[in-house]
Amino acid sequence: MRLGGTMRAHLNLSTDGEAIHLYMNNWSGIYGAFMAEHRPSIEFRGHWQNPQLVMDDTGSIFRAFLANGTVYQGHDPNHPYNGEIVPITIKQGPYSEFETACTASRH
Repeated sequence: MRLGGTMRAHLNLSTDGEAIHLYMNNWSGIYGAFMAEHRPSIEFRGHWQNPQLVMDDTGSIFRAFLANGTVYQGHDPNHPYNGEIVPITIKQGPYSEFETACTASRH
């Protein structure tokens, strides 16, 4: 997945309270620019609430994945566009917490 993001230009010294937009999509290797399909594509919008990012997924996880966790590949006109909006808070933590969470998610 390729990660990108935006914030407004000419920020003050403190970014606390500033809006931020992060997005990720499938961009495989050097051929990504030539791919017509970039699914899954998800985005997060929110703001800095020092020292963390407080955001939500704008419903993009619901649109990008099926209930079983696989990537939605279709163009079904009956597939609902709007669904659950997932709140997300990103905070700094030690690498050991990351390792613990990854290990727990595999079981």
